Amino acid sequence: MNARHADLLAQLADVPVLIWGARMTGLGLVRLCRTHGIAVLGFIDSDPAFAGQRIAGLPCHPPAGLPALRAQHPGLKIVVAASTKEAEINRQLLGYGFPADSFINYSGYCDLFYTVDVMGTCNLKCLSCAHGAGGEKYARGQMSFETYRQVIDKIVAENDLVTHVSLYSWGEPFLNPALPEMVDYLHRHGIAAALSSNLSIKNEALLHKVMQHNPEYLKVSLSGYYPEAYNDTHSGGNIHLVRSNLLRLRYYIDKYRLDTVVDVNYHLYNNNNGRNLQKMRELCAELGFFLSTTFALVMPLERVIDKLEGRPSPSTLALEPKLLVSVEEGIAAARPADRDSPQMSPADCPFLANQTIINWDLSVPICCTTFNRGPNIVAANFLTASKAQIGQGKAQAGVCQTCVKLGLPAYNLGLNRSRWEAVAASKPSFDLAPDA
Repeated sequence: MNARHADLLAQLADVPVLIWGARMTGLGLVRLCRTHGIAVLGFIDSDPAFAGQRIAGLPCHPPAGLPALRAQHPGLKIVVAASTKEAEINRQLLGYGFPADSFINYSGYCDLFYTVDVMGTCNLKCLSCAHGAGGEKYARGQMSFETYRQVIDKIVAENDLVTHVSLYSWGEPFLNPALPEMVDYLHRHGIAAALSSNLSIKNEALLHKVMQHNPEYLKVSLSGYYPEAYNDTHSGGNIHLVRSNLLRLRYYIDKYRLDTVVDVNYHLYNNNNGRNLQKMRELCAELGFFLSTTFALVMPLERVIDKLEGRPSPSTLALEPKLLVSVEEGIAAARPADRDSPQMSPADCPFLANQTIINWDLSVPICCTTFNRGPNIVAANFLTASKAQIGQGKAQAGVCQTCVKLGLPAYNLGLNRSRWEAVAASKPSFDLAPDA
C-alpha cells in the first residue's frame, strides 16, 4: 500500500463516512472501504431517482438531508466521489456550512479515472450519438481479452489507487464476447466494473454470463417505452427486446443475489416525456431499478462545434426539432448564474483533468466527448505511452480552447439542472404512443 492510499484510509478510519456520488466512482470507493473494514453510513446524491433508495446495501440521501446527518453524526467525513462534478459539489457543501476540512475530494487520491472502450462499434444508430451522426469514417473492431489484460495491468502498475474502471465509451460492450472475463479480471484486482448498454441485445447467454460476475454498475440508455417513441431516437433498436432484458436482469439479480446497480438512463425528447416516461417509471419501480432522466444532447463534441460555427450536419438538423433544450439554450442554462460568459481554462475542465479514455484499438482521445480520430488522438498506443506523454498531448490539444470558449464542458455536464428544466417546460411536447 502506497503513502497516498494509506493516508486516505487513515482519514476515514474511526469516523462516520458518507460518500457523495452513488454511481460508478462512489461504488468503487465503497468496495475499497469494505475491503479495509471501513464502515460507510451511506451515499449522498443529487439525482432524485436515488433519494431514499438503497444502493449496494446502503441508504442514499438527498443533499438537503446533510444538516440533519451532520447533527446526528459528529465528526462526519464526506468523500466527494463524482469525478466530473467535484467543484459544483464542493460549493454546495460550503453552502451547507461544512468546513473544507470536513470533506475530501476522492480525485486527490485516485487522480485518474479510466474508461476502456472494449467495443469499437454499436448495434444502434441513434440520432444524438456519434454512431448515428454519419459523415465520419471510423475504425470498427473489438478489444481482445489479451490486449485488455495488458491495458488493465498497465493501469494498475502506473497508479497509486484504482477502484473502478468503466468498460464503455462510444461502443456497445455487450457485443464483445470476452466481456464476462473482462469484468472478472477487474474484480480479481479489487476494481469495480461499470458497464453501459442499450440492452437491445439478442445474446441472452452473454448477458447471463456477465451478470454472474456481479458488475457493480450497469447503465441502460433508452428513450421511450412504446416503439413509436423509442424507434424515433434509438434507431435500430427494439424496445420490446430491451424490456424483456430488463426482466432478465431482475431475474439474474434475484437468483444470484447480486449487488448490481441498474440505472435506467432515460433520454428526454419532446416526443417521449408523457405516457412513455410514466410507463417506464412504473416498469423500473416494479423491477426495483433506478430511472434517471437526462436531456438529450447533440454529440459528439466535434458535431456541436460544427453546429455553433455554422456548419451543422444533416443529422444535427434532423435532431434539433426533437430536442427539448437546444445546444444554445443548454450552453446558456449550464453557464454559472453569476457570469455573463463561460470562463474556464482547459486545465479546469473535469473531462480533461482526471479522465483517461482508451479506445478499443488502444488509441487515446483527448476526452470522452470527442469521437473523431486525427488530431483528437493524443497517443496512438496506450500500452507504449507514458502518463506524462498522454498528459502532454492533452495539454497541447487545440480543440480544448475552442470547447472551453464555447462553454461546452458545462453543457456536456448538464450543469444547473433547474434551468434546463425551465427551458424544457416552456416548449411544446407531445407523446409518440399508441392512440396518443
